[in-house]
Amino acid sequence: MSANAHDIKVLNGLVEALIDCADGYSDAANDTSEPRYSQWFDRRASQYLALAESLKGEVRARGGSPEDNGSILAKATRAFAGFKQALLGQKESLYQLIQSSEEQVLSRFQRAADDTQLSATTRDIVRRVMEQLPLSEAEAAELSAQTGHS
Repeated sequence: MSANAHDIKVLNGLVEALIDCADGYSDAANDTSEPRYSQWFDRRASQYLALAESLKGEVRARGGSPEDNGSILAKATRAFAGFKQALLGQKESLYQLIQSSEEQVLSRFQRAADDTQLSATTRDIVRRVMEQLPLSEAEAAELSAQTGHS
């Protein structure tokens, strides 16, 4: 096992989380007929994919093979299925669904940033990317208000 094995594993887990989130936003964009929602979801998906690409580069730099797909996490699937429900007028607000999915990603990054088994360099990279996460409470609240949910 290489000296970078743990760093690679953790980084790949974060890549998967980012791809999961991006895929959820892409699905939401495809499932809405409202252009303003679709554009917002597409933009968010692109932001998460860009961060995933940057972490893939870090995996390669450590001699690993980066993940190309998201994981099959029930939580992520349920969270993004909720986007459809919110857009269709279900009880949960769009804001809560967005916040929940983004909190899941942030939580994974926080656990990685606190992982003392990671090299200091990798922890710094995790923290830097974590600061770039597109956590958009204000945007999500505005989008939710536009749907008439709160």
